[in-house]
Amino acid sequence: MENVTIPADLKGGEASKFALSIASVTLENGLTVHPPLNGVTVVVGGNNVGKSTMLRQISGLSSRSLGDTAEPARWRLVTDLRFNVSGTSKDLCAWLLAHGNAYMQNGLLWFGTQGYGGAHEHHVRQFFDEQQGGVDRLLSLVNSLLLFADPWERVGSIHAQEMRETVDTPPKNVMHRLEESVQMLTEVREICREVFRLDLTLDTLARMIQLRVGRVATPAPPADAISSEYRREVASLPPLTEQGDGIKSLIALILPIVTAEHPVVLIDEPEAFLHPPQATALGRILGGLARRKGIQVILATHDKNLLTGLLASDSEVSIVRLDRDLEGGSHAHQLAVEDVRDLWGDPLLRYTNTLDSLFHRLTVVAEADQDCRFYAAALNEYEPRSDVPIPPSDVLFVPSYGKAAIYKLVKALRAIYVPVVAVPDIDILNDEANISRLVEAYGADWNLLKRDYRVSTQPFRGSRNPATLRDVITAVQSVFSGREDEKYSDEAKREVLAQLRAQESPWGLLKKYGEAAFEGQSAVAAERLLKHLDEIGIVLVRVGVLEKFAPTLGVAKGPAWLTAALAAGAHRGDRAREHIRRCLSPLNVPSE
Repeated sequence: MENVTIPADLKGGEASKFALSIASVTLENGLTVHPPLNGVTVVVGGNNVGKSTMLRQISGLSSRSLGDTAEPARWRLVTDLRFNVSGTSKDLCAWLLAHGNAYMQNGLLWFGTQGYGGAHEHHVRQFFDEQQGGVDRLLSLVNSLLLFADPWERVGSIHAQEMRETVDTPPKNVMHRLEESVQMLTEVREICREVFRLDLTLDTLARMIQLRVGRVATPAPPADAISSEYRREVASLPPLTEQGDGIKSLIALILPIVTAEHPVVLIDEPEAFLHPPQATALGRILGGLARRKGIQVILATHDKNLLTGLLASDSEVSIVRLDRDLEGGSHAHQLAVEDVRDLWGDPLLRYTNTLDSLFHRLTVVAEADQDCRFYAAALNEYEPRSDVPIPPSDVLFVPSYGKAAIYKLVKALRAIYVPVVAVPDIDILNDEANISRLVEAYGADWNLLKRDYRVSTQPFRGSRNPATLRDVITAVQSVFSGREDEKYSDEAKREVLAQLRAQESPWGLLKKYGEAAFEGQSAVAAERLLKHLDEIGIVLVRVGVLEKFAPTLGVAKGPAWLTAALAAGAHRGDRAREHIRRCLSPLNVPSE
C-alpha cells in the first residue's frame, strides 16, 4: 500500500477474522433489543414516538459513554449499548486497511479521510484493550465501523470525487471502490435498472470520477485508445447528482452497503422521496444486501411498502415498535425474527392493509370497509376535539370482512403490540363461539363473562318462526332498495336469504333494536356484559348494526346507504359520537 507503514505489532492480521455488530440496545422502558446479526431491525411506530431519536442516540453512544451524551437525561431513549466483536488488533487493522483509506501523519498510521480527523493506530490497540468489560462504544473508530445515513446527508456519497493519484493509492470513497470493482459497479447498475428502469455509467474520463445516468451507444475502447468522440458521448450523459431526489437518495443509500464499508449501518427513513412500488423494491434489496454482505442494518421507517419488501426478502427481520403515552413516556416492544416470520405467513397480515397498524397509535377493526369509512368520518368530525385523546390521523380502521375473522386480526395485531379495538355489530352475540374467541384473543377469561352472556341472550335463543310472504317482501325491499338497476345474481340471492333468516330468528330483534331489545333481567345482565366488553376493547355497535346510525334515509344498506348517511351528517350525530367516544376511551388506548 502506497506510502503506508504498518506497525510491527499490527502486522499479520486477517480482515476476514474481524467482525463487529450491535449485541444489544437497552431502552428507557427496560426493553433490551437484540438486533439480528446479518439482518435488518425495523423500528416502527406512529409520529413523534422516537424512531429517529433511537437511531441518533445509538450513533451518538457508539462514540461516547453514557455520561458524555449531549441530550438531557429526560430525553434519553437509549440507556445502554453493547457490541459483539471478534478478532484481534491485527485483524482490525487488516480490516480497516481493506475497507477504508489509510495514510501516514506525524509518524502514525491513520484511517479515514485525511484532513477530517479519524482514528489512528493507537485507537486500534486501545479498542481491544477496553474489550475486557464488553465493548460499549467504538471511540474514534466509529466513523470507520458504523454508518448513520439520514435522508438529508447521505446524498453526499454520490458527489463527484477526485481520481486517485496512482493505481496503488487505496480507495478513499465509494466512487473509488466502484472504479476498483466491476462486480460492485454491476450490482449498483442492476439495482438502478430494477427500481428505476435506468442504467448508470461510471465516468472515469476526467479529473473527477462520478456516476452518470444512461449508457453510451459506442462500445468502450481500450484505456489507451479513448477517442474524443467517446469522451463527448460519456460527458453528454446527465450526472446522477442532477436527477430527482428519489434516485439520488436510493443510490446514495445503497452505495456504502454494496461496497460493504461499514459492518453496522443505521438508516433513517430509507423510503424518503420514493413512490410506494420503489419503496417495496428498496426493502427487498436492503434485506438481500444485508444477508449477502454480512451487514447489520437498523432502520427507522414510516412506510408499510418498505416493510413489505423487507419481509419478502430472504433476510432475517426483527421489528421494534415504539409508542409514546399521553404523559410523554416511551414504550417499546420487539418481535424476534422467528415471530416476524410466523406472522408474515398469515394471509391477513400479508394481503391486507393490516401492517399499516404498525405506524398508527390505535387500530379499529370493523366488519366491513363501509363500517370503517363511516367510523373514520365520525372520528374526523368528532367534537369537541379536546375529548379525542390522540389525533384522528393516528387511528387506522381495518375491515375484517365478516365477524368470524375479527378475532384473527385482533390476535395478530396484539402479537405485534398494536393497541386494537374491535367494533362488531351487536349480533355477534348470537354465536357464543365467535364472541368467546374474540374475548380470548384479548387475553381475557371468557368464563368471567359467560354467565352474563347467557342470561342476557336467553330470550333470543328460542325457536324460529316460519317466514311469511310479508317477510319475504320486506327482506327484498330492505336488501335491494336503491339497487334496482343491479343484475340479480347468486350473491344477491344469498343476501335476501340471509335477511330472511335474520327476520325468522329472534336474534333479528337485536339487529333491529340494538341494546334496546334487552328487557328485564336480560337487560341488567346485558349492561354488565357490554360494559365488561368495552373494558376489554370490544365495543359492540349498541344501536344494532351500522345502518341503524341513520335508519330513516330510505336506503336500507350498501354503498348507497353510506353516501346518503354521510350527506345527511349521520356521522356527526349523537349515537355515532357516543360510539366513537367508547372506542377511544382511556381503557382502550392505555399506552397512547
